[in-house]
Parts: sequence; structure tokens; C-alpha cells
Amino acid sequence: MRGKKTENQQQLYRAQYPNETQPTIYRTLDDKAAYPDMVYQAQAHYSAQSVSAGKSGSWAVGGTGRKQRHTAFWSFISLICLTFLCLMGYIIITLYQDYKPFRQKAAIVGQASFAQGVLVDGVHIGGMSRAQAETALNNQPGQAGNSLWLTVRVDDQTWVITPNELTLERNIGSVLDTAYAVGRQGTRETIASNVTPFEYRYAHLYHTVTSPVNLYTAVTYDPDKLRQVVRNIENAVNREAEDAQVATFDFSTRSFTFTEDRQGAKLDSEALYSQIAEALDRKDYRGLVQAYSQPIMPKVTRVELMNSFALVSSYTTSTTSDANRNNNINLAAMAVSGTAVMPGETFSFNQTTGQRTLEKGYLPAAAIAGGTTIDEVGGGVCQVSSTLFNAAAMADLTILSRSPHTWPSNYVDKGRDATVNWPNLDFSFRNDKSTPIFIVAYYSQRQCTVEIYGASLGAGMNIQLSTKLISTTEPPAEPIYENNPLLPPGTVQEKKKARTGYVVETYKVYLQNGVETRRELLCTSNYQMIQQVIEYN
Repeated sequence: MRGKKTENQQQLYRAQYPNETQPTIYRTLDDKAAYPDMVYQAQAHYSAQSVSAGKSGSWAVGGTGRKQRHTAFWSFISLICLTFLCLMGYIIITLYQDYKPFRQKAAIVGQASFAQGVLVDGVHIGGMSRAQAETALNNQPGQAGNSLWLTVRVDDQTWVITPNELTLERNIGSVLDTAYAVGRQGTRETIASNVTPFEYRYAHLYHTVTSPVNLYTAVTYDPDKLRQVVRNIENAVNREAEDAQVATFDFSTRSFTFTEDRQGAKLDSEALYSQIAEALDRKDYRGLVQAYSQPIMPKVTRVELMNSFALVSSYTTSTTSDANRNNNINLAAMAVSGTAVMPGETFSFNQTTGQRTLEKGYLPAAAIAGGTTIDEVGGGVCQVSSTLFNAAAMADLTILSRSPHTWPSNYVDKGRDATVNWPNLDFSFRNDKSTPIFIVAYYSQRQCTVEIYGASLGAGMNIQLSTKLISTTEPPAEPIYENNPLLPPGTVQEKKKARTGYVVETYKVYLQNGVETRRELLCTSNYQMIQQVIEYN
């Protein structure tokens, strides 16, 4: 021993090997550790007894044999453990090699991506995640969405349909759902077979590699919005044809100017809708749709008006030497001249001239009233209305209101006069033509003339008026005597002249190059028979 152990220490020993000095090891009683097996505990026990005797530092007799037996025991144990470990390793390696194909299949079947061999719209999405597949499909050139730029051309006008006008919806989500189900579903046939769902799914996935699955998306749109797009185009294209019209008429030079005619157009909206829908259905989102409208030709062209607008009819009557009467004729002619009667409009002599008054410059002149001749303001204007009646009838205008005088006038033939009186007796006609007519009337050198300008009646066509006497009624030879106490005593005078009565028919005769083609009854005039009346006192 090299030292003494204290009260709180215990000397620990281990087996002493040959030629080795035995050390003394001290540890606290609270920290001592047990040896791992009984052999080492026995060796420590035996060494402690030798030291306490103080007589010897060598092994006891027989210790070498026990050591040899101990070494052989542990060698045997080690050999058994090694053999066991080798056997387990062999088993594990064998099992692992058999399990490797299964693990590979399981990895394929259990992958979270799309199966290999799955294509959507020609894009292979095998091995992609859903987000990657959506990105690939949305970035595919020529697909719906922001790539919509469809050009529509109608005649010489162009429109572009973009997502602002028409929204396209592509069913990528539902198609990807179908694509993801490839290789992840079984069938009813596998239930009664020896094939497990796992093997069936793997076989399905393996099959798609050699036989790809092609899926296609569909694009939808709102038909009402597309029809609204077509309506907008239709409204821009469709237009009525515009006939050339008389722009101005210079009454002094008797010359016309005309507006330009314009061709109209009519678009077949249903056909255009079908064309656009077909382009969208075949995914031609950046293509061109060409359409043409149907032309609508104007009924009247500027050239036709230039060749046809001219003097249609003219009529002249001679006046008397009565200055007041000629003054009234001149004023009425000036009031009528310069009047344009548009298609469908009605001309009224009384409305055009207004009431004939002294304030307007009209003077007293002979006029018929009550079967006798009297002086009244505006007397003589009936000659203007009668002249206008003849010109209007020969211009093929529709006569609405016309009355003969009480007896025939001396400035026109029987049946060709038209009397007027403010405000109840009027002369009027309507323009039933498709073009306007213009009236020029004037008094010059004891003649009253009315000219009507407009579209001609046709090449070589004109109208003349013809009258036919139907009956004559002579007045009685004996006059009627009437007492008039207002007359000076002994006065005898003629109150009414005896006049013959007539019934006359007036005809419109249509001539083609001077040859009559037809005639139409225009009016019938009844001139009353008047018996002579003599008054006396």
C-alpha cells in the first residue's frame, strides 16, 4: 500500500496483470461504481484480502487457470454474437433487396404530382404540381384570357374584340381535376380479381407512359355579351340609303343644286355572330373575321336629278286692261312664287297668299258675288288661282279642292278655272311625288304665268288638259222683274244678266312623245243657268 485510506474513502482494486504494479485507487463512498459483471467483482474481493494480510503482492495459486477459462467464455459469447449479427445482416439485406421494387412502386403511386404521360391541350404536365400545371397552361400561346385579340372587319371598317368586350372562361380547374385522377382510381372489375388496387394503380400509371392520356380544355363565353358586341357592330354598319335631293332652287335663274346620294348598307348580324362564335370555338383568338354588308342602293341619285329636274309644266293666261285688277294679280302671283312643296305636303292658295287686304296693297276690282259682278278688294286674284290650277294638273299633282266660278271666265276655257274667296273657298293640291316641286309665278305685260319645276314626268311624257261639254241649259227668254223701292222712281235697270248653264268634264290626257296613252277624268264643272233679272221702282 502507498497510503492509508481515510474514514470516507474505500480502496478499490482491479485485477493485476503480470509484470504490472498494483495501483491504489480511492473514490468517495458516495461515488463508487459497481463492476459490470461478477468476474470483476470476484477479482476485486480477492485482491483486497491479499493486501490486508501484507504478506504478498502476487496472484494466489490457481488464478491463471481461472483467467483462461474467463477468456474462453467471452470469446465464445463474442462468436455467437458475431454469427447472430451476420445472420441478421443477411436477412435484412435480403429483405431490403426484395422490398426495394415495392418502395419504388409506392413512391410512384404516392407521388403528389400529375402522372407521366398526361397531356392537357398538348402540354405534358406529368411530374408537375397543380400550380405548375396551371401556370404552364395559362402561359400557353394562343389560349383564352388576355390573349383574346380577335379582329372583325366589315367592309372597310375594323373592330377588335378584347377581354374588355368579351370575357372567356377556360375550364382549366375541372380538367386538371380529371388529369389528377389518372392512376388514382380503381374499377369495379378489380374487386373480383386478384389484382390489388395498389397494383392496378401502378399498372395504370405505367400504361400512361407508353399510351399518353390527352385531355382538352373548353372555353366558354356569355352569348348575350357576344350578341351585344355584334349589335354594336351592326348599328355602326347599318344605314339607310340616302336619296339625292334638291338642295336649292334659284327662282330668278330657274336653276337647281342637289345633294349627293349615299349608298346604304345592311349587315347580316346572325351570320356575323356565327362567324365569331366559330372562331372562338376553334380557339382562333387572334385571328380575323371578315364579313360584308349588303348594299342598299338609293332610289334617287344626284345624276338622275340633274338629268330630270327641270320645268315640268307651265301655263299662261291673259289679263284685262283693268289696272286695279292687274295689281291684284301681280301681288297674288308674287305671294305664290318661290313656294316649295315637299313630298306629301299640301299647297293652299288662301294660306299662301293670306287674306287679300288694302294693307297688303290689294285694290278694289270686279269680282263675282251672288250671281252678279261687284267690286271688292282683291278682285281678280282668281285668275292667279285658275292659272295655277292648270299648271298643277299638268304637273300631275293631286288636286284636292277646286271650284268653278258661277259662270265661265273669259281668260280660260270652261272647266279650267278655279275660284277662290277668303276664307271659305280655297284651291289646294298635294304633292304625291317622291321629290319636291317649286312654283314660279309672275305677272308681266298683261299676262299671268305659273311654272312648276321638279322631276320630269318621264322621257317624252307630258300631260295636257282637255274639256268636254256635257250639257247646255239656256235661260228663259222672259226676264224676272223685281221691285226695288230704293231706286229712284221711274228707274228700270238690269240686276242680273241672262247666262247659259253648262256642265263640263275636264280630263288629264297623258301623252308619250305626242301620242295619247290614256286619259283620266279630273273634274266636273257645273255652271248655273241664270235668268235675266230686271229691277224697277
